[in-house]
Parts: sequence; structure tokens; C-alpha cells
Amino acid sequence: MRTPSRWFEVAALIVSISVCSTATAAASKSVPVMTAFTVMLDQAVSAKTAANGAPFTATLKQPVEVEGQIVIPAGASAGGVMTKGAPGSAEMELNSIFVNGKSYRITTEPVTVGQKAPFPAGATVTFHLMLSFNLAR
Repeated sequence: MRTPSRWFEVAALIVSISVCSTATAAASKSVPVMTAFTVMLDQAVSAKTAANGAPFTATLKQPVEVEGQIVIPAGASAGGVMTKGAPGSAEMELNSIFVNGKSYRITTEPVTVGQKAPFPAGATVTFHLMLSFNLAR
């Protein structure tokens, strides 16, 4: 048989878990599907020189806003990979973003890179988020 003091301990534990869960949810911000990530490429990217799975890096050119609040500042680092497509073409996707010392896995729609239309270092490219993710604040 449980004593009343034991019942209060269990109830207090349930309340503290509930409060912690609510605080964690409030401390994170969901970045929704189709959010634009406009980046500046750190190096040239071309279909001619791209290898399947070749990484590239970029810098966020514009801040990312959710509900009117900046959740990812301009200047954040991003990374992605190249995928060979049809002969003479390739695709690139962002797969990570670095915010406040933390790395987040992201999934964006691919951007096509044609053999005759490479992206030079410093080119601006916009990717769109395919899956939402939670960003700790």
C-alpha cells in the first residue's frame, strides 16, 4: 500500500516532467517545410567536375525567419552534397546548417547544376526545406 507521502512524490515527479517537456518545447522553434535558405557558395560547383557525394559548403546570405522572428542569422554555415544526374548534369542539396555552435541535419529540394551553367564561388543559390526540423533556441 502506498503512503500519502509517496503519492505526493510521484505526483511531483509527473508535474516536473510535464514542466520540463513544456519548457523544452518552448525552447525550440520548428522551421517549416518550404522555408527558403538563400546561401552564397564558398567554392565553385559544376556538373562537369562534380563527383557523386562530393561535399560543398556555403554561407547563409539572408537570415531565416519563422513567424517574424529570425531563427537562423545571416552568416551561418551550411553544407551539402552533389549527386550526379543525367549525363552533363548534377544536383546539389543542403544537408546541414550550423547555428550557435550546433549542427542540424536538414533536407532540401535539389537544385540542378547544368554542365553549361556552373555556379562560381560566391554565387547565390536558394534551397527550399523539404522536411521541417526543430531548432533549439
